[in-house]
Amino acid sequence: MRLPDVLLCLVCVALVSLGQVLLRGVSIAAADGGIARLLSLQSGVAVAVYGLAMLMWLFVLSRVPLTQAFAFFGLCFFLVPLLAHQFHGDPIGPRTWLGAAIIAVGVIVTTAPRA
Repeated sequence: MRLPDVLLCLVCVALVSLGQVLLRGVSIAAADGGIARLLSLQSGVAVAVYGLAMLMWLFVLSRVPLTQAFAFFGLCFFLVPLLAHQFHGDPIGPRTWLGAAIIAVGVIVTTAPRA
């Protein structure tokens, strides 16, 4: 994969992960404040972030084989727990880190230049 394509994939992963964490915040707020909280600004931002990620993903798929691009989405298993811990205090155990490390190795193996 070319560097610009790798960067686009990473931006997509970051946006999807951010969207997940924003939706977690919306869910927490809805549990505390009722269903009206689902129509909040944070909810709209979460949907907008997901929409932008989807549009970028469509662009990525026009340039990169799905078998390579989709491997990057495994990085969400690293980024989402990290962001959820940082912004919502969600716990992260050693198994989560071990699983994320294994997935990261898989992404590297899958997307490494072919000989």
